[in-house]
Amino acid sequence: MRAGCWSAGGRFVALARWPDDPLAVGQQRLAELLQHARDNVPFYADRIPAVDRRQSADPASVLEQIPVTTKDDVEAHFPDQITDGSDPADWRLMSTRGTAQRLITIHGFAKRDAVRAANLRMLCDSGRYRPGLPSVEIPPEVCETVCGDLGETQTGVVSHVMGMLRQRQWRDTQPFRDLRGLIETHWVFHRQTYPGFGLHGSHPDPDTLNQYVARLRTDRPYLVKALATYLTTLARHLQRNDLPPLNIPVIKTMGSRVTPGQRSLIESSFGGKYWDDYGSAEFGTIANECVEHAGLHVYSDWFHVEVVDDAGNPVPDGKVGHVLITDLVNHTMPLIRYKIGDLGRIDRSPCPCGNKTPRLTVHGRAQDIVTLSQGRIQTTDDVLDFLEALPGVDSAQLVDCGDHSYQVSVVPAPNRPLSLDETKQAIVNWLSNPQDSSPPAVDVQTVATIRPESGGKFRYVK
Repeated sequence: MRAGCWSAGGRFVALARWPDDPLAVGQQRLAELLQHARDNVPFYADRIPAVDRRQSADPASVLEQIPVTTKDDVEAHFPDQITDGSDPADWRLMSTRGTAQRLITIHGFAKRDAVRAANLRMLCDSGRYRPGLPSVEIPPEVCETVCGDLGETQTGVVSHVMGMLRQRQWRDTQPFRDLRGLIETHWVFHRQTYPGFGLHGSHPDPDTLNQYVARLRTDRPYLVKALATYLTTLARHLQRNDLPPLNIPVIKTMGSRVTPGQRSLIESSFGGKYWDDYGSAEFGTIANECVEHAGLHVYSDWFHVEVVDDAGNPVPDGKVGHVLITDLVNHTMPLIRYKIGDLGRIDRSPCPCGNKTPRLTVHGRAQDIVTLSQGRIQTTDDVLDFLEALPGVDSAQLVDCGDHSYQVSVVPAPNRPLSLDETKQAIVNWLSNPQDSSPPAVDVQTVATIRPESGGKFRYVK
């Protein structure tokens, strides 16, 4: 049985490798997906047009004829109308809408394997990570109840196998599923999971942060992956206390973005290189940076990514629009032209790294932008980098109250003077336009910490 476990781990690693021609693989899978969804999923029966022989050679052109699928569509037709009639015993419910935690997406076995493989590919594409190198994850607390990640487990692979033999469970489904997860955790990823900040919010006390720092120094991971808020808070703690870097070669985020202004801070304090990636609970990892750090290469053998305007029409390469994802692997619950809720742009020009897949640049959540007068838009990155650069500000959250009115919560930086009047005036000036008839109304208050949303993530623009 041990040989079988090693074989399972080997198949997993092989699945994670890039195919020779990911674009061709993706086109073939897209054609198969469209046919399967049209024939087996009631929701798509009338949405996907019949395909003639000529169109079958260009499934992307067929895809563009299909209406955009929204989260409301999925909820309204869940589960019977948007699944393919496969055995529910093989389903796994996954979370979407990070702030509401609605369990409205379903993965079958093939999709679950693809999610694991995409995660491994993403790690291997980041800073020479290889299977078996130690890693640490610090997820939001909500993952313990929603994502199924219960933190560290004391059961090893061999111990679990021996327990299966003693209890005569070698033919039972659930123990084998648990075994696959243990192989992934212990043999492939060599991963430890630390608890999140929990009730401390964005700013735990120094003693708590020192415990995280001490544990990271002891465990010496090659890679750390955590919420952007956790990374920036730890980085600032190291910086303001003149503590030496952690010397962790690869730094990544989960469930949130690092702004351009935070990136250099994190790299300096952690003593490594930050590698961006893009994914979601619905899909897993969708794209990742290469060594050029000039956009995220789409995993085109597993996903078809589009950028469209408000009407669902494709926009020119380089123009910002709504990101649509088509999952090429999940036949159990197909998500086709799914409006994930992010803004981004596509670049299909050649990349110096040699990878020919499109590169995606994500600009943040569509709901987390600030629309100013004359249609000016500020993304979360824009807002947060501006606020955190103000004197005496450690972090801040901006709430758009409507009618050109804003509320800003500021976490003061330790041992640095903060003038609320000057901070308010700076924000008013930044949000204003010379053509405005009156300046925006801005209320600034100080807080000890910023609380996460119910989904465990932090929103800095609301």
